[in-house]
Amino acid sequence: MRSKLNPVEIFTCLCVWVGANLFSLFKLFEAQTDLLKDDNGVTNSLKDLQPGWSFIGRQRDVSDIEWSSWKYFIHTSLVYMIMQFFISELIRKLSLPVLKYWYIISSTIFIIFHMGVRQMVLILFQPILYGTIIFLGGSKKIIWIISLFLLASYNSLKYKLFFWNFLEHEEMQDEEVYLILFSVAWIELRCISYSIDFIQKRDDAKTQSFFCWNDIINMLSYTLYLPLLYSGPIILYEEFEKSFNVTNGNLALRLKRFVSDLFVFKLYTFILDIAFHYFYFFAMQDNMQLMYKLPTTALCGGGLWMGLEFHMKYVISYGTTTAFARIDNIEPPPIPRCIARVHIYSQMWRHFDVGLYRFLVKYIYKPGLIIISQSIKLPNIGYKLIASLATFVFIFMWHGTVWHIFIWSILNYLGIILEHVGKELSKHEIYDWFKTNILKTDKMEACLIALLCTPLLALSAISNFYLFAGAEVGNLFFESFMNPSLCNSILLGLSLYCCCHVSMALADVPSRGSIQKIVKKIV
Repeated sequence: MRSKLNPVEIFTCLCVWVGANLFSLFKLFEAQTDLLKDDNGVTNSLKDLQPGWSFIGRQRDVSDIEWSSWKYFIHTSLVYMIMQFFISELIRKLSLPVLKYWYIISSTIFIIFHMGVRQMVLILFQPILYGTIIFLGGSKKIIWIISLFLLASYNSLKYKLFFWNFLEHEEMQDEEVYLILFSVAWIELRCISYSIDFIQKRDDAKTQSFFCWNDIINMLSYTLYLPLLYSGPIILYEEFEKSFNVTNGNLALRLKRFVSDLFVFKLYTFILDIAFHYFYFFAMQDNMQLMYKLPTTALCGGGLWMGLEFHMKYVISYGTTTAFARIDNIEPPPIPRCIARVHIYSQMWRHFDVGLYRFLVKYIYKPGLIIISQSIKLPNIGYKLIASLATFVFIFMWHGTVWHIFIWSILNYLGIILEHVGKELSKHEIYDWFKTNILKTDKMEACLIALLCTPLLALSAISNFYLFAGAEVGNLFFESFMNPSLCNSILLGLSLYCCCHVSMALADVPSRGSIQKIVKKIV
């Protein structure tokens, strides 16, 4: 539902929400400073606090391996990918059919020279396996069985010693190893997208199409496309294929947008790195005794910081890689919408990682609805919940079959169930009577919905803490909020209630990556 408050009321809610965020971050900074100042020995024991930039004169939190791996990749590959683009543009003008070959060759050169031959073997394993299944006439069912088996195997092996030994990690930086591990997960999504689309096309044509040389090139150019190889986001195969139908895109406009994007995301990178000099919440998780000493308001600030850091990290990484995809005429999904302006689960899934959401809807949720509706007779909500369950099983397996990811998946699924139940109840005639005779106005209904969504927003936040920081930290937040003081309950509830109104007011405001599409529609 959209907000029905007047501008003054919305502005008031915005001020309360922003003020609560700033206050909690200040309390986190204040509390961590006091704790670390009181015991220098504890400070020295936190291995993820390293000397920071000299002009700031503070230590820096370096505990986020995803962030350091991403920066390593972009610093290593930036010049190379710019060169790749100019060669790609030349090939596009001279001989478009050669472009896919160039994508494969360029990625292979980069992987072998920067990562090594063994890493190339590991990256090629999945495309070869899926290509073999298609060649042998495999069905969608076989594709999914193999995919789930690969996920289970990968998640059980990726942190084992012999897997790291295979990668010769003694001769590599940790960031290089993690980039390879990340790439395996992204490649699997692209292999699934290509394979399902190929099989669907074959089935629609009702012919036994053979997996020929052109299909091999199509698959490898898509799965090995360098800008998206290590960090995503996932772009569906059909979107990737559309880029080869563009032969005369305005190069000057694309380059202008590209330079602007790189400048913005480089500025975001600088801001995030500065923030790591002042917030040590991730590094402090190495000593849970410190965490338990933090007051509730500081913990709220820590939870907010984890969410903002997670958001900024993916805005920067997705934004930079899709900037390269865009100049190659590939239309990428919008960058993640800020988590501080989203108040319900379905919007978080729909607007944070849009590429992953589109993948899940196209290949799991919608086919699941069709299969379930043809197999058993249930109310519509039953079909939706079972299809959602299948989706969350895949999410759990893809993100990692570990305990804290399981809890995060369960809590997210619970949130989706509550949303579906709420929507179904709102369609009931009793609710219509309640709305007409008790609430009477759309504004009162919006206030009621914001009030009902407030505890759901709190549950959403805590569930994400399991994803961001693991089970111990997630359990700490649950324990802290089980018996809160009256004052903290009122402050937290009011802040989240205002967030719900702000979120409803901004529901139609797109993320940065969507603005271009809206401008095109208007023009």
